[in-house]
Amino acid sequence: MKKNASSKVLNIIVTIGIILTLLVLLATPLAMTAYFKSAFSMLNQNLVRAITICIYICALPYMIALFNLKKLCKLIVNNNPFSIDAPKSLRTISICAFSEVLLFNGCVIFITYYYDMYLYILTIAPMIIVTFISIAIGLLSFVLSKLFEIAIKIKDENDKTI
Repeated sequence: MKKNASSKVLNIIVTIGIILTLLVLLATPLAMTAYFKSAFSMLNQNLVRAITICIYICALPYMIALFNLKKLCKLIVNNNPFSIDAPKSLRTISICAFSEVLLFNGCVIFITYYYDMYLYILTIAPMIIVTFISIAIGLLSFVLSKLFEIAIKIKDENDKTI
């Protein structure tokens, strides 16, 4: 089977995204400490620790979704996009996107109220943006998983009749 160059490029882009995300997550505690020390001339280790933990909590479904996207790319590269694994991966991505809404908003609300921060536009705007983007990705992934399930059923019926 001929492998498409664009699917290989897509696979490489997803792999680079996973590697960069892991590197950024490893550098988070150091970057947060340096940022609070230089920008605010304060070093509240509890705040840094809470923000870092919230970032790791929110990164968990994101990383799961990235690895499922990697599975989808592998199916495309192997020229087998109508495998039963495709709708499963899309459904997992949709669950991760919907859970990101709850986790992100919960973390922001926790940090805002526990550390007596005010509800500035810097806390409300990201909550609204992440909520809309996550819901859109979740709905898109869920609809695509249903579409792939129907396409796989049709493909199986056609393969049996021929």
